[in-house]
Amino acid sequence: MEIPPGKWWRKDDQIVVDKRVHRIPKEAQEPGSSGLEWEVLVVCEPHVNAFCLPGGKIVVFTGMLQFLKTDAEIATIIGHEVGHVVARHAVEWITIHLWVVILKSILKLFITMPNVVQAISNLLITLPFSRRMEMEADYIGMLLMASAGYDPRIAPKVNEKLGKMAMDWTEKYYFSTHPYGKMRTQLLSQAEVMEAAMTLYWEARAGRGIQGFL
Repeated sequence: MEIPPGKWWRKDDQIVVDKRVHRIPKEAQEPGSSGLEWEVLVVCEPHVNAFCLPGGKIVVFTGMLQFLKTDAEIATIIGHEVGHVVARHAVEWITIHLWVVILKSILKLFITMPNVVQAISNLLITLPFSRRMEMEADYIGMLLMASAGYDPRIAPKVNEKLGKMAMDWTEKYYFSTHPYGKMRTQLLSQAEVMEAAMTLYWEARAGRGIQGFL
């Protein structure tokens, strides 16, 4: 059934099955998060996007599946979203929000323009923390995909591909919730980072899974 774009999904009409997504092995789950019931939902929408909700539900839009063609590329995205949950970023955001409230209260003593107060709090707290979380999820996600037997050398290429699609420019970095693609690619391509991921990958390919590596 074809669903008109722009309409939010319902479980009975927009969630479809994509074998590439549901073939991601259970071994990719980090043991420390084994209490979660992981569920992947594929939504019929053209957006090139995916997200993960607290509790283990991962939502992937069909636009992402059309943009990324291989299992390893999809594993990169799912690993990234799982990384947010493993790192407990939703809980961390609560603390960050409290700091934002405190900063705004102080700024309002000296600045009467709400838009300026909001912009300063975003630049000083919200956006830097958001970018750090994204890079942390990139790293955790690459380790997870490697432990599931997917080549982690694909991960930097996926970030580069997404960056080109978004046409992200360096000058927009300070106003973005995500690091620009080149920075994410460079981080994952660092020798020490890639070496750790490749070790997990070869162990997984040899049938020797590594438990509790995070």
